[in-house]
Amino acid sequence: MGDFIGTTISGMMGPGSISHNNRKFFAANVDRSRTEQNVTYCNDDLKQIYHELFDEALAAYNAKKKKTRDKITDYYEHIRQGKQEKLFHEAIFQIGNLEDCGCGSPGGERAAAALKEFAESFQERNPHLRVFNMVLHMDEATPHLHVDYIPVATEQSRGLSTRVSMKQALKQQGFVGQGRKQTEWNVWMEREKAVLIEIAQAHEFEIISLGGGRPHMDLPQYREAAQRLEAVQEQVTAAEHDIAELEKQKKALQGTVRRLQAAEKVRVDLDTIQPEKTLTGAVKGVTVEQVKELKAAAIRGAAAEQKVKELKVENQQLHSRIPSVQEKLKEAKERQRLERENRKLKSYAAVLEDELVKERNFIEKLVAGLSDALDFLEKHLPEPLHPLLEKLQKLVNTPEVVMRGMDQPEPEQETEHGHTWGDMTL
Repeated sequence: MGDFIGTTISGMMGPGSISHNNRKFFAANVDRSRTEQNVTYCNDDLKQIYHELFDEALAAYNAKKKKTRDKITDYYEHIRQGKQEKLFHEAIFQIGNLEDCGCGSPGGERAAAALKEFAESFQERNPHLRVFNMVLHMDEATPHLHVDYIPVATEQSRGLSTRVSMKQALKQQGFVGQGRKQTEWNVWMEREKAVLIEIAQAHEFEIISLGGGRPHMDLPQYREAAQRLEAVQEQVTAAEHDIAELEKQKKALQGTVRRLQAAEKVRVDLDTIQPEKTLTGAVKGVTVEQVKELKAAAIRGAAAEQKVKELKVENQQLHSRIPSVQEKLKEAKERQRLERENRKLKSYAAVLEDELVKERNFIEKLVAGLSDALDFLEKHLPEPLHPLLEKLQKLVNTPEVVMRGMDQPEPEQETEHGHTWGDMTL
């Protein structure tokens, strides 16, 4: 195996623009020269798939209804016009980002191979999610997979026995939600990402997880930040250790001072000895033992005096060191605070990027809707009005129109950086 590359796995809900996925129209971020590199796994007619999936159950349902108004004439239109379920859903999967897995790079080639393997096993892994359109895009900034599917719930007691239901379809596949924050779809997506992680690892990717709410960093950036933080923490620990040692030495000095003070009291007790001189000049009234004791006390006193001098010097040195150590501690804690502020700023930037993504998704949906409307008009408007339709079609495909109203770079820059979906750079 070669060197492993640290990267992330992305999976999210897509807008479901079939026209965009199948390149019936081209957004500004698409490189048309690479469109032929896209891989289409399936491209079935949605209405036809609805007939195949639900006509039998629809006939059985209508047979039980006595009143015509209670019957469902067209299940496709019934779902399309209803508010309970969507006609279909889309999931988008990606490995890495523009920096480590851009199209045309070695990392991008491995990412594409891993996504192909993931795509080929998707339907078998999800029997209740009928895939009708699946495309691997290689003509944008990074390889990414669009999966469009119909959630099919079977053996249902309410409504059609086989009907559209995301909740029930995923439940039949074993995915149980835990409330609004952890729905069946969220649980399912985590499983799919886990499968993609295993496949990516087999393609020599090292997958890193950054935790919830953190902005994306690739492995080198992550390791660098971790090393900086570790260095700051070591400095803080070292400074705290130095201060602790100084405190120990201070307490030791205080103990020595107390012992010297006690020795001083002993010297005071020696003053009770009152020697007398004889006529010959000898000492009267002092025993040999007392003389020895006086001599020893004098020696101890001289040694203690010297020790006091040395301790005073050492104490002064220690006190002079405390401000510098405290300053180091202050600096280390300040660096630690700046690291935290930096992480907060990165998180805020990630939130702003998410907001930008929402704006981009809205614009793309709008453009897709316009494209579909133009296709409809082309089929039904008289021939004399077709030149007008051509002008409108050119206007829809113009990058300036796609990005109008958004604080975006020039179209050439947009193509270079790709289109962003959530935490994915497409």
